[in-house]
Amino acid sequence: MQSPKGMVPSTTPLSKEVINKFLEQQKEYLRLLETCQHKNLNKIKVKITLSKWIKLKLGDALRVTIYHNERHILQALKAAKVK
Repeated sequence: MQSPKGMVPSTTPLSKEVINKFLEQQKEYLRLLETCQHKNLNKIKVKITLSKWIKLKLGDALRVTIYHNERHILQALKAAKVK
């Protein structure tokens, strides 16, 4: 799936700061997942960034984010030619 035009990343190489920020965001995401552990993931609805009218179930939103981050990791591995 192609990224929406407003979401295409820049073509500049990744810096250490960008990688460190990504890792910190992943740590925060793990903390968020722990917080959601005792929540009803099918009942709670959350807004998404692509549309202000669409809401997803929390569980679906978490799943989308996980797959999205996995895609970034695979792209980074491909760019680094590491398998």
